Amino acid sequence: MINLIYTQSFNIVKQILSNGIVLIHNYNKQPVISTFIFLKTGTIYEPYNLSGISELLHATITKGTKTRTSYRIAEEIESLGGSISAESGDDFSTLSLTILNQNFEKGVEILSDIFFNPLFPEEEIEKEKINIIAEIMSRKDSIFNVAIDELLISMYGKKHPYGRDPYKEIKYIKKLKRKDILEWWKKFYGIDLNKKNIVIVVSGDIKFEKVKEVIEKNFLNIKKITLPPLQHTGLKPSYRHIKKKTHFKQAYLMYGYYAPSLRKDDIKKYISLKLINFYLGGGMSGKLFEVLREKNSLCYETNSFYPGKFLESHFVIYLGLDKTKMDVAKKELNNIIQHLKNHGINEEELKECKNKLKGRILLDHQTNSKQAWYLGFWEIMDLGYEFDREYIEEIEKITLDEINTFLKDILNNKNTIVELIPK
Repeated sequence: MINLIYTQSFNIVKQILSNGIVLIHNYNKQPVISTFIFLKTGTIYEPYNLSGISELLHATITKGTKTRTSYRIAEEIESLGGSISAESGDDFSTLSLTILNQNFEKGVEILSDIFFNPLFPEEEIEKEKINIIAEIMSRKDSIFNVAIDELLISMYGKKHPYGRDPYKEIKYIKKLKRKDILEWWKKFYGIDLNKKNIVIVVSGDIKFEKVKEVIEKNFLNIKKITLPPLQHTGLKPSYRHIKKKTHFKQAYLMYGYYAPSLRKDDIKKYISLKLINFYLGGGMSGKLFEVLREKNSLCYETNSFYPGKFLESHFVIYLGLDKTKMDVAKKELNNIIQHLKNHGINEEELKECKNKLKGRILLDHQTNSKQAWYLGFWEIMDLGYEFDREYIEEIEKITLDEINTFLKDILNNKNTIVELIPK
């Protein structure tokens, strides 16, 4: 029997229920309750021949249960002043409920019906296949998507869950049957007691005792499972330079570097690279914008990003520009990178980056829904929900020597370059 309260601080309580579900409650005065169910399921668990199955499952899981049609689910939830949605990503998936606090119990009952009794109607599966395939095909209309697809396929390889070619996934999506989705659902919609694979977060103006009572009542008889292994292929870092002609009128330049995963052991590196991301791509005050656009008028778009990933991540710099300025832009970008490797950033720049990152975190937590989401995100990624409160403190601890040492490590890695040029 598991029944332990690990933490109770800042109006947040975490408790592992007797069935193994991790329950996190965030009390505030918001009358609209946000509930998220985080599950360890997504692309990182998908064998290559089942590419896209997690997305298809979560596109259809709300389309009817053994006792409710899709229409009835929508009608009931709307009559309660709420909404239900499902999403799938690389590292985890979510079911979410937003509802007025007086209707919380009824909303959770509907959510649990979707969790335990999805019907996955054949006609809905076929509709969602068409939608997913159309979304993949539309990637060809965005130069950023064309560039990032080329970059990640090259960096990770087509067998790695982060590097799969979306266009080649279409043939596997077309072959998926209802029985495949049911089998996939059975593999993940249960409790693996060794992995803490399901986290439920409830945030709003409702007492913990009531939340616990409702969640235990509706999720008590959850089945036991053993999570499938991660589909993680080994990486072979090497320098790659891809030049490709496209139908776009503009050109695009993208640099990709391997970056740390979001793990406790790498948290200082994770935060350091988040700070570097603000130094380079932090809007109009970022170094890329300042040098490449404002000073030299070499491009119309500059930015960088670094997503938090369960497996090894990537740090990406990208520019949108005219093809006639490609060579000069590459030279200036390489100068910026070389200067960072040789000299790093200074104390004033580090302070500014810390302020930007802290400001972004605070802005991201303004809504009740985002507060709930972040608590679940940190927990399902194995850092623990407490990191949501510790993040800003950890930012302040990063020293200039630490960030500059790590900066050299990242930028000295073998990188991948993608150049897209108009035909």
